[in-house]
Amino acid sequence: MARKSKGFGELLKQQQADKSHQKGLEKLEQKVKKGPLGDKFAGMVKNPKGEVKMSEVLEAFVEPYLDFIHDHDEREKLFTLAVMAWNLALMPEKKRPSMIDELLKVGLKGNDPLAQQDTLEIIDELIARKEEFFAKHKRFIVDFQLQDRGNEFHLSVASTFSNALEFPN
Repeated sequence: MARKSKGFGELLKQQQADKSHQKGLEKLEQKVKKGPLGDKFAGMVKNPKGEVKMSEVLEAFVEPYLDFIHDHDEREKLFTLAVMAWNLALMPEKKRPSMIDELLKVGLKGNDPLAQQDTLEIIDELIARKEEFFAKHKRFIVDFQLQDRGNEFHLSVASTFSNALEFPN
């Protein structure tokens, strides 16, 4: 019986990862279509030429916080907060407080005031990080999909092409 080469095993593993990635993108596309911005959604363009991959940008954005994360649920919460802060940083500054209040009211309903204060501090830190290190990136993040692959994770991000969501001042 012929032995399979090590390269064949790696190729098979890569094909499975690609298939899993494609399924994740399809799931994300369906999630976005059903979400609050679904009516503005014209279809997902995967890795458009000349554009940075927002998944890589978002991973770099949260990188300093990843050492404090121990499981998939915590990672999911971190990325959720990061996306909120990212999008808030793209809004006019005077619109942010009311949006933050609404997010805290809905997202942390029933939590104690200390948890709300801690969350607010993290959001403020992330907004400052976005403005300082990622100011050139003007794309809103519409949604994300985080896939747990055992000892690693895969992030897919749906975003606008540019600052496509306009907010009146």
